Amino acid sequence: MPPSRLSWLLGRVAVALVALWFVYEFATLETAAAHGDSSAARTLLIAGIIATSALVSSIVGFAFSAIAGSALAYLRVDPVHAVQTMVVCSTAIQLYAVWQIRASIRWRELWPTIAAGAVTVPLGVWMLLHVDPAVYRIGLGVFLSAYGTYAVLRPDNLVVRSNAWCDLAAGALGGIAGGLAGFSGSFVTIWCSMRGWDKLRQRAVYQPFILAMQVVTIVCLRLAAPDTKLASQDVRFLPFAIIGAIAGFALYQRMSNRQFQAATSMLLIVSGLGLLGRSL
Repeated sequence: MPPSRLSWLLGRVAVALVALWFVYEFATLETAAAHGDSSAARTLLIAGIIATSALVSSIVGFAFSAIAGSALAYLRVDPVHAVQTMVVCSTAIQLYAVWQIRASIRWRELWPTIAAGAVTVPLGVWMLLHVDPAVYRIGLGVFLSAYGTYAVLRPDNLVVRSNAWCDLAAGALGGIAGGLAGFSGSFVTIWCSMRGWDKLRQRAVYQPFILAMQVVTIVCLRLAAPDTKLASQDVRFLPFAIIGAIAGFALYQRMSNRQFQAATSMLLIVSGLGLLGRSL
């Protein structure tokens, strides 16, 4: 069997297994909720939030944590556990997306940005555990909303040239935002959108960056807050996240570059408003 055919077949098998896992988890939760289990009903609601956030965010490849985090905040989920849940699910989403665009990723050019982010993730995790969330959410929310609005209105031909120092700065700021709110893609996504690249080249930069930051954030959370465990609930949300990601990526493939830029700008605004909503 040719390698391309084998890869296609393995991909289909993997999707089928995830779909079966999704059906099993949904049926289990739905049955328990129908019998009056309030915790199962709450878990099912969170699973719906995860799936919807994954679908919307996978259209452009970021903002999962901003969208899901806003909804989880209204459910009064513990902030540290919410970030852990979002990071675990986002890692699965990013793994799927990175695999889909793997041929376009230039890893050698990405390492400085990833290294800068990895260095600052511990600072973000420390702030998550010790600083009032409203302090940073308001600032980051205002910035993302303002930039998203500017991106919608700016001329298409306004392009910023590449700059190694800006690459490092975007990575470092993304690392802090990742540790703080599970939103590591914010600054790198903005920097990519300013450079006039097509949709695939943008995703080939910030998608693997987000994945790397999610892994570092999980490690830092485990070290900084050893009492926080990877609950079985976090794992059972994975099929909901992956199914949403598959649907969102399918929509992305049908978008033009112009539509992708518009969607990116709008999700930056939504992300900013979501962070503001969690602080008010």
